[in-house]
Amino acid sequence: MAKLIYENKFILTKKLHAQYYKLCYRKTQKKTQLLAAVLALITFAAAAAVMLFFKNVFITSVLAALGLYFFFMIFFGYSFRCWVDYRRMQDEHGQVIVMIVKFLSDNVNVKVNKTSFSFKYTTIEKAYETDDEIILILKTAGMIEHGQVLFKKGFKPESELIGFKEYINRRSGKKIFDMPEEVVGESVGGQ
Repeated sequence: MAKLIYENKFILTKKLHAQYYKLCYRKTQKKTQLLAAVLALITFAAAAAVMLFFKNVFITSVLAALGLYFFFMIFFGYSFRCWVDYRRMQDEHGQVIVMIVKFLSDNVNVKVNKTSFSFKYTTIEKAYETDDEIILILKTAGMIEHGQVLFKKGFKPESELIGFKEYINRRSGKKIFDMPEEVVGESVGGQ
């Protein structure tokens, strides 16, 4: 049996899920945001041209509304997808979504209510951090990029966070987290 090194338990709330979606949207959907900006500019220009040359208020209004839609997609495109995804997760796992992520000596085991899966440390490509979360980005051949959410306060004690980051760097074989020089070598977990 694999040895338990770290454990992260938390309830995935709408707020935590929104933090995850907002950050990942900003980091991974740059092309979508750029496309929305270009489309917003084109539709605003078309609305101005229609009003200037044809004086058609209806078509101008439709184009302006479409331009506003694209403009808001630049900054808030994640909101609707976030809401839909959280509802889908509630349909699959129940109203309260409990996540338990166990970092074992040989792999990482994730349990979401009654469903579970595992992944190897070497599939961790990078990590993002918010005020409350760490998001491990996983990638393997044939797999869509996946972000595994961890709640910073889900580590007990919370001081394990520094040791956890060092452990992930060592086990993944990559520099996932930037560690201050004085901290390297002083992991709490001792692994």
